[in-house]
Amino acid sequence: MGLPWARSDTNLPTHDKILDLLSESPKGKGAAFVYVCSYLYSAGNGTDGLIKKAALPFIHCTPGEAKLLVICGLWEVIPGGGFRIKNYGNRNVVGFAQQALHDTRSAAGKKGAEAKWGN
Repeated sequence: MGLPWARSDTNLPTHDKILDLLSESPKGKGAAFVYVCSYLYSAGNGTDGLIKKAALPFIHCTPGEAKLLVICGLWEVIPGGGFRIKNYGNRNVVGFAQQALHDTRSAAGKKGAEAKWGN
């Protein structure tokens, strides 16, 4: 289960890897959008930063944009096909920790609703 939101660094537009991406190719701006879509897709689908090749159309990614993201160090190629968003796990709650956070928030919400509405 994924989250309906994702954490993002407010410094993203001026991050050195994004600036490298923009200067690497005229397609860099499109690849930057794909990068944002990739971490939103990962958070929403609970993939812990893994992007399968089959998922590329769902994040609006062309093979050329994937190559740019790897060249600029935003993605890593994984064995067997697909990609990993570099440092995704360092910046986002992942796996069991993500599920525990969701479960805790859901339980707290239910408890609050019961207190307010008496259900």
